[in-house]
Amino acid sequence: MHIDFYYDFVSPFSYLAACRVPEFTNQHEIDIHWKPFLLPQLIKMSGNTPPSSVRRKALYLYHDLNRWAEHLDVPFKMQNPSFFDARPALLGAQALDADDRITFSLAVFKDLWSGNIQPDHPQWLDKIMADHKLPIGWASPTHPEPLMDALKDNTTTAYRLGAFGAPSFFFHHGEKPELYWGVDRMDFLGRAIDKAKRP
Repeated sequence: MHIDFYYDFVSPFSYLAACRVPEFTNQHEIDIHWKPFLLPQLIKMSGNTPPSSVRRKALYLYHDLNRWAEHLDVPFKMQNPSFFDARPALLGAQALDADDRITFSLAVFKDLWSGNIQPDHPQWLDKIMADHKLPIGWASPTHPEPLMDALKDNTTTAYRLGAFGAPSFFFHHGEKPELYWGVDRMDFLGRAIDKAKRP
């Protein structure tokens, strides 16, 4: 029994979910595998459309993001995902294992979406590493080609399992994993875990 957590740094809702995951992991005593993937590619594959393409939806989601940030008591500053390239950070996350990937991903999420750094700065990822006193090599993994292939594989796997956006959680506890999409579905996910653990 475990959960796969698919995320992309361009997704503010993935940031909010990532902030909840450590406490959620302890609360429900379950392993959560962090899976970076390529959200723009998934959106194209699934026939989805970015929220910003619908003006009223974009305005609503902006207010909803601020409500969630206040609810979770985390800083939030809206960034335009089209203004920065998250792939270097995704490659860095993919190159790391387990706890290091979580540490790296949380640092990137928090600095990006709190407004601590400007993602259009050419050295934004190196600055995050310096601010959090993390190894600079994490931001510049060697052999990026196989890492990009792994990110594409993660994206394809998520798509085949039914994902269409981020964050996507897949709860593995039977023959077929169950999809829970969005930070607002984590409570339902928690209930499903507790139910599956009952004798």
